[in-house]
Amino acid sequence: MVGSNLQALILDYGEVLSHPQRVEVVRRLAHGVGVSVDQFTAAYLQHRVAYHINLPASVYWSRVLDSLGVASPAGQSTIQWLTEGDADSWTAYRDEVWELARSFRDAGGVTAMLSNGVPEVMARVRSERELATYFDAVIVSCEVGVAKPDPTIYEIILSRLRVEPHKALFVDDRIENLEGAARLGLRVFRFFGDGAVNQLRTVLQASIDTDPSTKRVSQKPIR
Repeated sequence: MVGSNLQALILDYGEVLSHPQRVEVVRRLAHGVGVSVDQFTAAYLQHRVAYHINLPASVYWSRVLDSLGVASPAGQSTIQWLTEGDADSWTAYRDEVWELARSFRDAGGVTAMLSNGVPEVMARVRSERELATYFDAVIVSCEVGVAKPDPTIYEIILSRLRVEPHKALFVDDRIENLEGAARLGLRVFRFFGDGAVNQLRTVLQASIDTDPSTKRVSQKPIR
């Protein structure tokens, strides 16, 4: 239970603000390079942490292909195709969660997106969504050179929002990221399962209903 005096809502992107990675796109990419989905996924994940921090797309995809035993692409066309497909796979937006962020902000709270993300995916998100409409701060691992669950990235977002850890709720689908945040004193919510959106909505509404002392300009319901 969140309790009172909640001032900040910090949301992960992948599988929280977006739906899970599109299986049909992963299947298309795997087929395109001539391997199984399981083989492709294993190589994709093997090098993803470095890509989340500072690895260029061309190097990342070359490493993926090398791990698969696939000849490196002759030109940029294959890299571009893989990169665009990757962005396609991560941009099925979970609109209900975006609206929760907007509602929490309208009620007087501050909001943020905190993502382990790569430049090409985030460029797509920024081109399709006006992030400033929803968030007071956006922190992406590839832009700050550090990724969850490193404590530094949580310290960065708290500094940007100017809130104390115990007054912020961090929402993520990965346990290791939640544990990293909790160690710094943030409140955490695991976004998991079909009922996650409604559960989060209930938690946020309760934080408003039970906390008349928060400095919100209004007490609008969380929708």
